[in-house]
Amino acid sequence: MSATPLTHRLETQAVNRIFRRDRSLWPEPETDGDLDWLGWLDLPTALSEGIGMPASSDLDDTADADHVVVLGMGGSSLTAMVLADIFNAEEADGRGMRLSVLDTCNPLGVRDFLQSTDLRECHFLVSSKSGTTVEPLSLEAIFRQGIEDVGAEVSSRFTAITDPDTPLARRVTEGEFRAHIATPDNVGGRFSALSAFGMYPAGLCEMPTESMAINASEMYARCQEESEDNPGYSLAKFLDDNAASGRDKLTILTSESLTMFSTWLEQLIAESTGKCGTGFVPVTGEPPLQPMQYGDDRQFVRISLVSDAPIALSPRVEPVYEIELTDTAGIAGEFFRWELAVALASIALGVYPFDQPNVESAKQYARQVLDEDTEPDLDTVELSDALQQVVGIATLNRYVALCAYLPESKELTDAFAKLRSAISRRTRMATTFGYGPRYLHSTGQLHKGGPESVIQVVLIQDDTGSDIAVPGTSYTLAQLNRAQAIGDVMAMRNLGRDSLIVSLQDPANEIEAVAESL
Repeated sequence: MSATPLTHRLETQAVNRIFRRDRSLWPEPETDGDLDWLGWLDLPTALSEGIGMPASSDLDDTADADHVVVLGMGGSSLTAMVLADIFNAEEADGRGMRLSVLDTCNPLGVRDFLQSTDLRECHFLVSSKSGTTVEPLSLEAIFRQGIEDVGAEVSSRFTAITDPDTPLARRVTEGEFRAHIATPDNVGGRFSALSAFGMYPAGLCEMPTESMAINASEMYARCQEESEDNPGYSLAKFLDDNAASGRDKLTILTSESLTMFSTWLEQLIAESTGKCGTGFVPVTGEPPLQPMQYGDDRQFVRISLVSDAPIALSPRVEPVYEIELTDTAGIAGEFFRWELAVALASIALGVYPFDQPNVESAKQYARQVLDEDTEPDLDTVELSDALQQVVGIATLNRYVALCAYLPESKELTDAFAKLRSAISRRTRMATTFGYGPRYLHSTGQLHKGGPESVIQVVLIQDDTGSDIAVPGTSYTLAQLNRAQAIGDVMAMRNLGRDSLIVSLQDPANEIEAVAESL
């Protein structure tokens, strides 16, 4: 098993240099220009000053809604998804609005949302750092049409969250939105948890943002200490020390209340470190395995909330880094701890953590498929055949990335959990799982730019029977969804990486059947 290459040992002095904005800690980026992407270091202080939070006028303007819906993708929506998962469950009767996040282009999933939601009671937050992200803009067009169809006023029900002077921001000045909530242009999407992308929807929904701000500020202070006890540094050192011995599969276990936090972590880790042929492979949402079923390419982080049930993990499994939150507001401090840890860990890996050089290739291929309205022949295979191919090329340092362009549901996620267990029991390889197109903005960078050990299996379904046209465009959601799947496979194969594409008719049942056969 080959070790992940480290350029040099991580030293505590790096902490002080990061807070002094010393960009020489990392190699020069290829496409970053002169922009200082370290603005995330300022966010705990900004949050304590109320920056990025809704003003009283925002609360008044949205008072007729009882449901906040974030339309976003990747770093623009994952924090809101984490907070919705944690705090919607805690919401006292009659307090605040409910928060939902929609980050799918699957027409079945969008149609289910349309049919189960009263659009007249919703306020939509269109979240996009660049202001050009195709998925939230497509969803925005659909929901604008839906609100118009029920006879409600449209523009007052939409707020734009985006950087200054983006195409989305300019549309606000043309009267298409209630307001523009500006986000800092020197903070990358996956480092923006404590900006308006995460905190504005939290504030609208009356989540405990004051307590979160206190937790973030306390973590910020602790993370400036130049010592081994620094929470961000100690975590980074754990990650890098284990990577140096070949343990690049970072397996993250969370207690029940923090389940969605691992999805946020997945993007932060994968997109920041997965480049130049190296990086950590975040393994999240994985069912528990027996100790002998884990390969020796694993390291573990266990993140728990004291009020949750203990996380099951055999004492024979190691190495393990433990993080315990005393209350749910502590999640804000964890956002910052992990941002610092990943930035520090990237120093030893020798990668620049603030760009995503391989993400654009899949988008270009997807646009090509949409523009030309023809599909290349990608040799679609049966799921059973794909898994036999996976088993045939399995080695212990590799991992299997299951990428599903399918309507998200608990039934389907559970089926994939069984398949993941079956693969690991059979091969001892780690597995990852993500719904498309969400994973494109997360592990997509890692698959193409990280270790060549990936074996990707992309799963699609013929969903044109429940298709939805995207107003103002020439494509439908099904066409966009399929183009993104095909575009990613093309990008992977162009890099010489293993990528199989599988077409399913009855996904959950077919996946469970193949899992049993393994």
